[in-house]
Amino acid sequence: MEHSYLTIILPDGSSHPIPIYFTKTGQTLICGKTVAKTTGYQIYDSELRHTTTELASLSYLDAGALELYYRGIPIQLVVENCDYLDTIILLYESHLPSPEEKQWFREQLAKHSILDQKIIKGLKSVISSFSTHANPVAILSSGLSYLSGECSLPLRNQGEQLEAIFKALAITPIMVGMIVQHVKQQPLVLPQDVGCYGQNYDYINNLLGMICGFGNVTDEQRSLMDTLMVLHADAGLSPSTFAAKQNISNGTGMWRSLISALNALSGDKHGGANFRVLQMFQEIAAADGDLEDNIRNYIQQSLTQKQKIPGLGHIEFKGIDPRARILGKICHQMVEEGKGDTFMHIAKEMHKQIDTIPYFDKIKPNVDFYSGVLWKNLGIPDQLMIVMFYCSRIAGYIANICLATEKSTIVFPNQAYVGKTNLLFNDVEPSSSGVIPLFPALTASLDM
Repeated sequence: MEHSYLTIILPDGSSHPIPIYFTKTGQTLICGKTVAKTTGYQIYDSELRHTTTELASLSYLDAGALELYYRGIPIQLVVENCDYLDTIILLYESHLPSPEEKQWFREQLAKHSILDQKIIKGLKSVISSFSTHANPVAILSSGLSYLSGECSLPLRNQGEQLEAIFKALAITPIMVGMIVQHVKQQPLVLPQDVGCYGQNYDYINNLLGMICGFGNVTDEQRSLMDTLMVLHADAGLSPSTFAAKQNISNGTGMWRSLISALNALSGDKHGGANFRVLQMFQEIAAADGDLEDNIRNYIQQSLTQKQKIPGLGHIEFKGIDPRARILGKICHQMVEEGKGDTFMHIAKEMHKQIDTIPYFDKIKPNVDFYSGVLWKNLGIPDQLMIVMFYCSRIAGYIANICLATEKSTIVFPNQAYVGKTNLLFNDVEPSSSGVIPLFPALTASLDM
């Protein structure tokens, strides 16, 4: 990277030249480690939003151009020219596979899809131990924990990395398919046509077969699922990706790192937005009156009450998410061809209305605005949206995890202590009631 120097003048009058670096994408970076060593000062950034922790090359969100790149290729071109297996290889190897490489990759996935009966029995037992109404993320997390105990995947060398990659990629859609079957109260049935050498192995078809029924998968469904998974394969250093990389820096294996990523998705702020979009569409669909009027009223009510509309806006893109642009075209085309359901009609009309309101000039649909309705169209229950996101994003997770193993240092953030010091034990007075209110709300409820 090209670099220059920035002079920092401290309160004592001393000056320190600090190198600044310029990336090809127009970012300017100052090395916090150099600042700390040179000046003794540390940078405070509580949310890490203004701290760059990676010099990345996998994917890049270009806020100015409203573009997402996988290894430098615009996402539109990736979708048009790559299937999900191509995308996995592109992210991990940084190049597109030759036909021979792709066939070898397919054969390895087929080989690792043939699970030991003990593992199959164990996974079925873990999944079926939950009620069909249990949180699917909790079910998946428990399944991953089971696998980390029964077939751990260390990452100490390249051989172990390859084994971990194939095992994680091969088992994930099987486990996700089993969870979908469980939530639908169906028997847990695994794909049977894997093929000894991978001739019949089809990653997407096997997953869809477990969801829709083997023999019932259409080419249109397969193409849609493939597109959805490619679009969700990676998106920069998201919180869940960072959680996985931070975990792997501690020396853990593949499964435990993936558990960290999955659990980071389970909160209200990262992951699950497409589920909230579906809830919004359900509310609009259930209202009395004309559908267009209901949408207009919902938007107006949200503006009046200053409430965010699920599926709109993105932390990086101040305009339409390039993935939403692609999925929106698919959704709109299905509606125009008479293949869209009520939710698809709502999505199309809401997008149309939003585009006419100045307030939303820089708050446009993101990928979650459309992904939920399209996954729902493929037979995915609403509550499994995070699980499907994880099933797709595992391509980016494993590539990032393996890159993180190249660093031998632990990710260890610092803190600045601002509490009291040098207190004597008697300086800490008990509460006047004689009961220390560690949990005031709980204490109040118990007194009622």
